[in-house]
Amino acid sequence: MAVAAAAVLALELTAPCPPGGPLSLGQCAAARPVTVPVIGLGTILYIAGLSAVLAWVSRLRARRIADARAARDWYLLAAVIGLPACLLLAFTIVSALR
Repeated sequence: MAVAAAAVLALELTAPCPPGGPLSLGQCAAARPVTVPVIGLGTILYIAGLSAVLAWVSRLRARRIADARAARDWYLLAAVIGLPACLLLAFTIVSALR
């Protein structure tokens, strides 16, 4: 996830401004100051959330409440639901701080 986010940010920051970057679509003055922090903060939130879920299911497995299959299912559920949720949360936070 971090490598993909870094690649998207590199594409956005190296794209020429008047024709538009891959994310700002020609609106460099309006979108670029929001795009970069949203992707960066979204990546941090996603990694932190998945790390928290991994720690939680590890504790459940240590207490013998969950097995490996349940731990995997919870991790996959958090990964699928967490991606759009983290980007929306990051957009909300960045917009509120602007």
